[in-house]
Amino acid sequence: MKIAIVGKGGVGKTTIAACLARLLSRDGYSVIAVDADPSLNLAQALGIPRDVANSVPVLFDYEEFIKSRTLRPSGVYLVNPRVNDVVERFTIKGPDGVKLLKLGAVRKGGARCLCPEYAFLRALLSHLILGRKDIVILDMVAGLEHMSRGAARGVDLMLCITEPSVKAIDVALQMHKLSKDLDVKMFAVVINKASSEDDVGIVKRALEGVEVIGVIPYDASVIEADREGISLIDYAPTSKAIQCIKELKKYIEAFIK
Repeated sequence: MKIAIVGKGGVGKTTIAACLARLLSRDGYSVIAVDADPSLNLAQALGIPRDVANSVPVLFDYEEFIKSRTLRPSGVYLVNPRVNDVVERFTIKGPDGVKLLKLGAVRKGGARCLCPEYAFLRALLSHLILGRKDIVILDMVAGLEHMSRGAARGVDLMLCITEPSVKAIDVALQMHKLSKDLDVKMFAVVINKASSEDDVGIVKRALEGVEVIGVIPYDASVIEADREGISLIDYAPTSKAIQCIKELKKYIEAFIK
């Protein structure tokens, strides 16, 4: 099962990705959590101590490694670079046995073509999506650039996190449209930070025709955990948000089985 978690920045993608990863790992699955957001907050959300998290290599910081896999001496780049050893070389095991892979950002190198970097990214994500038996949870960068370059092609579930705001809903609609071009097997929405039934109704009406598979209420514990730098699942394991994420986990497990 390969899950890409997408949505506008600030809607709660990373918190939900981390909690799902740990809950699924507790159920006995082998889980790889991929931090594809340049902010690199997934380690903290998973509950990996800061000093340990900072020691984890960030894949796209290793420019020479990327070049060695994507560029020939002639300057021609490889469309399908070798990536089958990346998970073993660049992951670290966190709480509940979740493996973390930090991608980091594809660097904007002036006017130079970034085709080699994106070829490497597509090859790596294709390997994670199609070439391994693990559950892979991709915490995707906010926005559409990686998506438009096919980085999430072929995932089993594109889980779009949204909130009751016009901008977040607009991004969800764009993601839904783009998912149809990327061989995504299923696209679904989770409404986060809902303060009332009115909030839920506003989002559902705006997303008419798009499947909504979960609602997570506004929960002050999420803010408190972030302020303390503690994973939500450790800080408030019985919170309303965690209970709803557990229900979301059950929904996902039904597809795995």
